[in-house]
Amino acid sequence: MKKYLIIAAAIVFALSGCKNTPAETPVKKVDAQKFFKENIEKVETLCMEERASDEAEFFGATYTYVDIDKDGVDELYVRDDASDSGWLLCCGADTLQLVAAENFKLHLSQLGNILMLAGSAGTGTFYSGYYEIVNSSCVGPDFFELNEFVWGTEDSTRTVYHPVTDFDGDYPEEKTRPFFDKVNELKKTADWELLNEGKTFKPIWELNGKIPEDEQE
Repeated sequence: MKKYLIIAAAIVFALSGCKNTPAETPVKKVDAQKFFKENIEKVETLCMEERASDEAEFFGATYTYVDIDKDGVDELYVRDDASDSGWLLCCGADTLQLVAAENFKLHLSQLGNILMLAGSAGTGTFYSGYYEIVNSSCVGPDFFELNEFVWGTEDSTRTVYHPVTDFDGDYPEEKTRPFFDKVNELKKTADWELLNEGKTFKPIWELNGKIPEDEQE
């Protein structure tokens, strides 16, 4: 009898513990394609604010959807090939977010759920910015890496790791190292691939619904 009382007490204790443990909040599944269409003017504003070239045109651009973090919610990737510009936007939690913008030097590529904006920064320096996408949002801080050619040194190159948001501050390596360790692990299973490779792009007017006169029949 005593044995059964102990078992019963254990069950009650376990159930009471489960009852008091808050359940994880489920990630809201945003209808990304609907969201971007309804917020097309904000998308244009963000893209034009971050354009590297005055020749970059939003409504002369094309777009495609790509699910970076494989959570079932698309991200929006816009390309203006005429000016070699591009933009990647997220809509996690119903919030519009511009992750990164390409220009004629820096281009986006993907490794798992991490984006890299990389290219020449001039004067013997190669720049790489990294952006991690989780639940259709860019989680920070965003890190960058500089591989600099240094004259007169035995190694000839040096690598500087920093979060983009703290460029002027002193950021300890123990904060950056876990992120780059994760990147290095991903590199063992896959290679960086350009974001615009193998994607089917559509005219941007298909996204906003306004057909330009020269496209009308």
